[in-house]
Amino acid sequence: MPKPYFGKQPVPEYKPSDETRAAIKAWQEAVDLEERTRHAARAALAADLKADKDLPFRAVADHPLVPWTEATLRLLKDEYDIPPRQPNKAAWRQELRAARSEDQQQAEG
Repeated sequence: MPKPYFGKQPVPEYKPSDETRAAIKAWQEAVDLEERTRHAARAALAADLKADKDLPFRAVADHPLVPWTEATLRLLKDEYDIPPRQPNKAAWRQELRAARSEDQQQAEG
């Protein structure tokens, strides 16, 4: 036997308490702050990547302070107009800098 249908039932109106309103407002402010600071951190990482064109995304992502993966940092490339990385060139330049540093130390010593 099917259940009887009595039509749409009225729903009582909910009025949140002052404590609930304050808690939700504090939570929304915290979410807004998190959003602003997250964007600021992403912009700062983008600036670091723009400053050193030979710095690979992986090197930044591997740092313990950075909470994002290499894939996420690659997404910043389009968002912040970061020039593409050249990983082989980066490794080569690092070796070149080390060799120059050794040459300078030998010349000074």
